[in-house]
Amino acid sequence: MDYAPIVLFAFNRPDRLKATVESLLKNEEAKGCELFVFVDGARMDKEGEKEKVDEVQGIVKEIDGFKSVHYRFSDVNKGLGNSVIAGVSEVINKYGKAIILEDDLVLTPNFLAYMNLGLERYKNNERVFSICGYSNRVERPKNYQADTYFCSRSSSWGWGTWADRWNSVDWTLEPFEQYLKYKHQFNRWGGSDCFGMLKRWHEGRNKSWAIRFCFNQFLQGKVSLFPIQSLVINDGFDGEGTNCKKWSRFKFDIDNGGKKSFVYPENVSVDKRILKQVLAYNSISKRIYSKIMYLLIS
Repeated sequence: MDYAPIVLFAFNRPDRLKATVESLLKNEEAKGCELFVFVDGARMDKEGEKEKVDEVQGIVKEIDGFKSVHYRFSDVNKGLGNSVIAGVSEVINKYGKAIILEDDLVLTPNFLAYMNLGLERYKNNERVFSICGYSNRVERPKNYQADTYFCSRSSSWGWGTWADRWNSVDWTLEPFEQYLKYKHQFNRWGGSDCFGMLKRWHEGRNKSWAIRFCFNQFLQGKVSLFPIQSLVINDGFDGEGTNCKKWSRFKFDIDNGGKKSFVYPENVSVDKRILKQVLAYNSISKRIYSKIMYLLIS
């Protein structure tokens, strides 16, 4: 199989990066994959951050076990959104596809098998926007035979896509006023947090690339593939991540990492029974409860 390159984004968490790389290397496919690591620059107003970034850079220089390792260190702080857009664009336009990770993810030993099989299977089906390795906990519906499912909204916690779908994304969304009419539709499509997150990006209150990716997916009417059991653990809920706090409302069942083949849905369509479970994680009541927990734990 022609393995997809892995694009890994790191910043100021050396221990998290080590865990991500170690879990990747437990995938036997890693030795056939090219790895590209992008490390963002330190923020000048954050005391001690440059030392952490320097440590991360040192770890990256020692990475081994992949087909090849390439890295790029930024002298300035670009922010996660800008880093991801630039880094993925550079790699995906050369190779036609890519698997994208951030430095707070721990992968199961069959993550790369699942990702590459999905990217190969759906490469010519433009209705599939991305292949996602993380999944919230969902109960398999009665008579549902597949161990994967399609969902309307993509996940940014260990995922992959193809150059044509990545390049179809309008990152500027200008003029933004033309999209205000989609507020309620977007929230019904992907969860009650969707349009608020997009609006905060427009106002400069976040730099999320992921919500823009999802909004373009919504506009195009595309879907994403997920495993019933997650192949990714998000280890970033330690209060240090760019977009993660110390508590998460997202729950998951982890795959044991043993299987290397997967059963896919018969049709590229969303099962409403599964979608209802997925959207519940972003319901207003769940989000209110989450905010209370953030306050109590922080």
